[in-house]
Amino acid sequence: MTTEQLIAVEVFALHQGVEPTFVLALHERGLIDVTFVHEQHFLQPQQLARVEQLARLHYDLEINLEGVEAISHLLDRMRAAQREAAILRERLHLYEGEVDLLG
Repeated sequence: MTTEQLIAVEVFALHQGVEPTFVLALHERGLIDVTFVHEQHFLQPQQLARVEQLARLHYDLEINLEGVEAISHLLDRMRAAQREAAILRERLHLYEGEVDLLG
């Protein structure tokens, strides 16, 4: 990925009204990925929605970083459970279809 496709953390922070240190703190906690190129930190475009969501939790709802981290992990687990439930529903429909064909 070239640096033209990346968003500088400082630019993102300025446009979103957040501190660059907040974005870097999210990275240090393993909540987002930050790319380091030529002594500058960058975000990948696919990270923007997640960083914006975490920033809203912190700045709008005044949730501290520990709370943001806990909420992030719970949301990740919820999404994984939803994906698994969807897969299991698809399998169930396949098995129900096979039973109908045999019956």
